[in-house]
Amino acid sequence: MLRTRIFWAIVLGIVSLVLIFEAKTNLAYGAVGTRVFAYLAAPGSHLALALSNSASFAGEGWTKVWAGLAIACNFLTYLFFWYVCIWIISHLRKRQHPYEDEGTLVPPGLR
Repeated sequence: MLRTRIFWAIVLGIVSLVLIFEAKTNLAYGAVGTRVFAYLAAPGSHLALALSNSASFAGEGWTKVWAGLAIACNFLTYLFFWYVCIWIISHLRKRQHPYEDEGTLVPPGLR
């Protein structure tokens, strides 16, 4: 279980969300902190904005729903990002030793 990519992607996605909330509460009053938070929260807010514009209803009074949707979109975006990063790293590590996992053309008795 601890060796699967999706598990570590979920863990790192949750850590990313916690860091976003900490940045929102602790860095919200400075110019640099506001800019850092805007970049970290941008993927989820862009996806939520795209979904809210395509909705057929006005959306007044739905601010908590859209905020929750932005958080969920951030989680899914960071989950996908960490999964791809872990997959690339594992692929590069396998390429260093390509014959460890796969069988070679040499029979087992001659290795």
